[in-house]
Amino acid sequence: MGIKKWWTLICCISLYLQTACSSGSLTDYVDPHIGTAHCRWFHFTPGAVPFGMAKVAPSTNAHYGNRSGWEAVGYDTRDRSIEGFANFHEFQVGGIVLAPMVGELQTVPGDTAFNQKGYRSRFDKKDEYATAGYYSVWLKDYDVKAELTATRRVGYHRYSFPKSSASHIIFDIGNRQGESGPVKEAKVEYTADGRIEGYVITIPAYVR
Repeated sequence: MGIKKWWTLICCISLYLQTACSSGSLTDYVDPHIGTAHCRWFHFTPGAVPFGMAKVAPSTNAHYGNRSGWEAVGYDTRDRSIEGFANFHEFQVGGIVLAPMVGELQTVPGDTAFNQKGYRSRFDKKDEYATAGYYSVWLKDYDVKAELTATRRVGYHRYSFPKSSASHIIFDIGNRQGESGPVKEAKVEYTADGRIEGYVITIPAYVR
């Protein structure tokens, strides 16, 4: 490419950025859903900051495992139910899933076809919002609004429950998530001062 063409390209990019900045933040142009139809476990992480440790995101099929390398992408934009919200999305690393629900307690995620419902909930695309650093969705089966965001090291979840209902927040620490290996050890406990503490240990499956 000649010097004149390079200069024209640079001017066009500069003009675009000036226009974008003058009309709002560059993050207004981010669409985290791009490429999320059968992608990878760590691709869809709207509730995160660049290079952050906590990358919070919804999961539609994360607990399926990854037997052949591509089954459990975590979030697939074609799915219409969410099984929970995972805090970690890295290559071969995933876990600590929170799932809000209302009514009779369920202890399994269930499947995307609802042959085994579990604690997952259906949602509509019109009730879902994702941008750089923030995610929200309305969980139809429970009338719960879920919101996610993060700092460099901490993931934040906010769940708005309906009034006068039996509400639960499930900690899924026993299922493998996405590309991570099986859970080797896990623990959650409620402390005397009102905190909930725990951990999950997994071994990356690809190491073998």
